[in-house]
Amino acid sequence: MTSRSFSALRGRGRFPLRLFLPALLFAAIFSFAGGFAAAEPTPGWKAFTAGAHDKAEAIWRPLAENGDYHAAFGMGVLAQTRDRYEEAARWYEQAARAGLTSAQVLLGSMYIDGRGVPRDAVRAYAWLHRATLDGHNNAARARDAVGAALTPAQLAEAEALSLTLRTPR
Repeated sequence: MTSRSFSALRGRGRFPLRLFLPALLFAAIFSFAGGFAAAEPTPGWKAFTAGAHDKAEAIWRPLAENGDYHAAFGMGVLAQTRDRYEEAARWYEQAARAGLTSAQVLLGSMYIDGRGVPRDAVRAYAWLHRATLDGHNNAARARDAVGAALTPAQLAEAEALSLTLRTPR
């Protein structure tokens, strides 16, 4: 991304986007956790919400390492709460590529701020667009805020990239 585009992102949309991202983070986590409303929460989420983070990690890590994308998402949330952003980004990407929209949104927000990944508005837009395509209710607003700072060429690149970000199951 060019510095002109980042300047545009900072000048026009960054402040409102900064206000929107924490709400988006909580919406992503709660929309994911909301899937458990009808069912009993998993032992990993029970441990995490009780503050037993080491126990949650002991539950999630082996599952995530064996490809469980829900556990990978949990590991990403756990890593992010511990300010281990690079690790969080790796776990979120595993879950995001499997189609978990909450992980796609959180990974996109990490690319906006450059937390754990290089700051890259094209990739941010691509992940947020992927989440929108996969049905996340709030991703389009963040995607459009990022897209407002992209050139037409960058926008085309981001939209094409978004089509490659999901691993078929």
